[in-house]
Amino acid sequence: MRIALRTDASRGIGTGHLRRCISLVQALNNEGAQSLFVCRQHDEVSELISDLGLPHAWLPAPTGYAPDADDPAHAAWAGCSWTQDAQDTIAALRDFRPDWVLVDHYAFDARWHERVASALGCRIAVIDDLADRPIAAAVLIDQNLDPDHARKYAHCLRTSTRLLGGPRYALLAPQYRSAPRYRFRRTVQSIGIFMGGADPQDFSSRALIACREVAGFGGQIELVSSSRNPHLDRHLALARQWPDTRVLCDQPELSGFFARHDLQIGSGGVAAWERSCLGAPTLAIQIADNQRAVLPQLAALGAVEWLQSVDPDEHALGTAAQALIESPRRRLALVRGTRGLVDGLGAARVAAVLALAAGSPLAWREAGAIDEALLLQWANDPEARRHALNPATITARGHHAWFTARLARSADCRILIATSPAGTPLGQVRFEHDGSNWTLSYSLDADFRGLRLARPLLDGAMAALRAREGRPIALLAWVKPDNAASLQTFRGRGFQESRSSHQGVDCHRFELHLVD
Repeated sequence: MRIALRTDASRGIGTGHLRRCISLVQALNNEGAQSLFVCRQHDEVSELISDLGLPHAWLPAPTGYAPDADDPAHAAWAGCSWTQDAQDTIAALRDFRPDWVLVDHYAFDARWHERVASALGCRIAVIDDLADRPIAAAVLIDQNLDPDHARKYAHCLRTSTRLLGGPRYALLAPQYRSAPRYRFRRTVQSIGIFMGGADPQDFSSRALIACREVAGFGGQIELVSSSRNPHLDRHLALARQWPDTRVLCDQPELSGFFARHDLQIGSGGVAAWERSCLGAPTLAIQIADNQRAVLPQLAALGAVEWLQSVDPDEHALGTAAQALIESPRRRLALVRGTRGLVDGLGAARVAAVLALAAGSPLAWREAGAIDEALLLQWANDPEARRHALNPATITARGHHAWFTARLARSADCRILIATSPAGTPLGQVRFEHDGSNWTLSYSLDADFRGLRLARPLLDGAMAALRAREGRPIALLAWVKPDNAASLQTFRGRGFQESRSSHQGVDCHRFELHLVD
């Protein structure tokens, strides 16, 4: 699979778009993909892509284009018309021949998507959170909270689009899957400040002054900056004014930084999800328009303390920080508000969807004790319960007893987990032997439905069972009449179909004999 990523970074745009694309590329590389960034050289911040040594193609420098009324709201960020950018992107990618072009850029709409897809014969995936322009994409990723992403984008989508919406798809670096979480302390011993990779208004300096001079905090403070930040000299000068004040420059990743401080002061965007993943108590401020898609929802969940002032000064920042420093109860509530919100696997999920949609083969493994919670989650999925012979929700205790018993008799019960090439679980097939027949059942993770995986899922599992048994096998499956997808799947695999009752439920009975 070849995937190109069209995104930009600059003082005005920031580095958040680039950072989340880099996290996704790391996950795509694990799926065996070849990737290429396509970026325009806006200013010194743009050169971050070169510093990281990632494969990239530079587009010509911006021309100072003045957007007209027909352009997207952020068209000026492209530095040229959408037609010129599409032409430049097509020229840069013609030899690369991508399967996917992933676009993380507010300056382009459906016209750009359609022109690039048509010229390169590829599919388009879009990362967005604004829903403020037409979109023509096969996949759309919005990692922000929303009660109904389909409704949010209903007026934007120009094609049939797979929506991956919510923090379940937060594009974090792989380190966040297993990074140590923040451990709560009643006393604030240290504070971390990170305002993003660009911070053009220098909120970093404001926050540092606020903590020292307004809040009167005397403990350790670490401020994350960058060698390309135009305010770095001021950060270093301010740090020299107080003991226990450090400036961290050009950090490759920030999981350790977010986990070790008792209070974080930062902006929205990618870092908001990184801090949430680690349970870091955070005072958050909005430093860019698009962050309004993140911070109000996190504040409503109690996951951040949101300072709603549009342009807070040192006094406002310091007063808010002091209130949190002096209230262990409020900081503990913020830690609890982040629980279960972000698990760090979002980039792996998105990468697996893109890889499998491009035809990557399934991989297989036997289920083990570590899969108990995953299998319970799949079993209690609303779609799975609706089509189950017994639709009642399964309790954790009941599932534990059932699963433990199945693992103990592996000779007549096999549970196979299907994964992407990188190991992201996508579904399961279970075979149970009753002395003469093997009863088959299967389910797909909701993330991977609609990718036409049911048939390869069954084919791979049946082949594995036949290889292990080494003898003729009789398979049975029972499907309720309203389960149209499963009925179609079994009918296409050569099963003989009849109508029967099973466990008191009217079903379609499918039977297949596997022989050498």
